[in-house]
Amino acid sequence: MRVRKILMLMWIVLLFALVGCQTSDVIETNEYDVQTPDVDLHVRMVGDPGSGCVMIAINGGPGLTSNYMWDLEQLGGDGCAIVTYDQRSLGKSGEPINPDSRESYTLSKYTEDLEAVRQSVGIERAHLFGHSFGGIIAMQYATQYPEKVASLIFFGSGPPTWEGIEVSQHNFIARVTELIQEGIMPPPEEWKDDDIDPLLPAYFSDPKFTFPEGAVGGAPDFNQKVSDLTYPNLEEMDLRDELAMLHYPVLLFHGLDDPFGEQMPASIQDTFVQSSVDFVPIENCGHFWHECPDAFYPRVADFLKEQSQR
Repeated sequence: MRVRKILMLMWIVLLFALVGCQTSDVIETNEYDVQTPDVDLHVRMVGDPGSGCVMIAINGGPGLTSNYMWDLEQLGGDGCAIVTYDQRSLGKSGEPINPDSRESYTLSKYTEDLEAVRQSVGIERAHLFGHSFGGIIAMQYATQYPEKVASLIFFGSGPPTWEGIEVSQHNFIARVTELIQEGIMPPPEEWKDDDIDPLLPAYFSDPKFTFPEGAVGGAPDFNQKVSDLTYPNLEEMDLRDELAMLHYPVLLFHGLDDPFGEQMPASIQDTFVQSSVDFVPIENCGHFWHECPDAFYPRVADFLKEQSQR
């Protein structure tokens, strides 16, 4: 009987120890606002910025909220901090002083917002993760603040030129038209006027793919006005000469079924001629890594660990 009591006490002690370990594994989420000269930005951070590894994730669009990027937080912890933020006029961020002016949505404005976020984290250099339009912001930032960038990670990144954007948009329109003709997507006159991007199915390899229920963040909201005010400011963009002078480790993901086509990653590879570019094509994957997590997350984790050990 006494032996049974001792075993029971040992089991209780072990149980509390296990519960304590599980509790300690919970990573705290830190949310705060950053003030810039013309807008307040909402920032979200998971992990330890004092680890020497900080990845700032820049979402796509223009016009998307950043919540779909929160699943990147699984990369955060004691060894690395993951930072996301809502771009101006989106999500929990405020509107600029002149919210209806094109001048409030220039690439320079988006770049200065990113710099304000970096400063708020209190680090000298950050790994930049750019998705779609966020990749263009990351590239512009690298040309303006080259000493503040530790590495560049791209997934479905926009190209470094306006001509490249035009080609990619043509490819995307063809994809949308195909899905409408097949009856997979409704025609434009049936699109609902809500916050969810009606074009979302066209971004995936499988147009029936949905962001998993219960996943952190979920599908992004879309702001058409921000998109319309931003795109005209990109029409003269050509970052190739400046980017060709940079020396960075670059991790370049490309879903082989990305509706924007192969021109975008090809143009990035051709541009970063003095950088070390690790190109990662992924089968059965479109414009979002959520469709191919097994091929995406281990590669990013290994890349960040490798860069931190240098």
